Amino acid sequence: MTIVEADVERGAAEGVGRIAVAINAKAGAARASDRRMLKDRIREAVEPIGTLQEIVFVEPRAWMRTLQAFADRPDIDTVIVGGGDGSISSAGQVFVGSGKTMGVIPLGTFNLFARSLRIPVGFDAALAALASARIEAVDTGSMTDGLGREHVFLHHVSFGAHPHFIEVREAMPYGSRIGKMLASLRVWGRTLRSLEQVPLSFGGDLQRIKARYFQVAVTVGSFREGFGDFPHAEDLTLGDLDVVLLPARGRWDFVLAAITAALGRWRSNSRLEVQPVRNLTVASHRRHLKVSIDGELRRLPPTLTFRVQPKSLKVLRG
Repeated sequence: MTIVEADVERGAAEGVGRIAVAINAKAGAARASDRRMLKDRIREAVEPIGTLQEIVFVEPRAWMRTLQAFADRPDIDTVIVGGGDGSISSAGQVFVGSGKTMGVIPLGTFNLFARSLRIPVGFDAALAALASARIEAVDTGSMTDGLGREHVFLHHVSFGAHPHFIEVREAMPYGSRIGKMLASLRVWGRTLRSLEQVPLSFGGDLQRIKARYFQVAVTVGSFREGFGDFPHAEDLTLGDLDVVLLPARGRWDFVLAAITAALGRWRSNSRLEVQPVRNLTVASHRRHLKVSIDGELRRLPPTLTFRVQPKSLKVLRG
């Protein structure tokens, strides 16, 4: 039994203990609502499951500093974080291996990690779900770049069309969650017109000589198969990553692969190659690769090395 698994057993017996709540001040309901009212709603949801120590609304520039301070405090056992995918992912980087339990209130557009934890999307629904949440240790991913820097990810790392899509979308104005979704639809058209082929080779548990790809993703766990949902992991406790490859075979092939994926078909998508791995290297002749880490854009020097971190993060899950 690992240290984290032992902590989970104790946490399940003792409850979530002493709780701090950190909400990204620029995310979702926190941006549009009265904070005093939101604090009251949070307090009503949290006090039945533990001892509430603090509720803070945090500006993005202070997000990591605030979370690290909570991670270092011995009087806090659980930190519930509210925000979009980027905020939740950065919180995961702080709390992986810390012994603290992380709860999630999804306030973003896609909320992919929250969906993997079976947490309902929406402020009120997520708060209501805390009453029946349980503590569980889940897998995370670790990526080391060519400079030896480690990057923790909770959901995915991707190369190719998806990072390009994010780059173009971030340059477009939108003022709401719906606006972001509409902008995303417009961006897909631009992505198709400038579809990039990324030359990559793979080592470790997946051996591939250099070839060109439209899209590559490394995901924590396997994406759930099913119509009408955003891509998210079916099970975060299996101890492996998935590599999803879309070779560059032609624009029409990319379109059909994307449509099939949008219909919830991943492992059954004949245009994709999906392989489980625990260790993987991704090499490129380029000086930097454009990479999406849980939806956040980065430019990183290869070679990139991936490994799974089994049951490394304690979470409250539905």
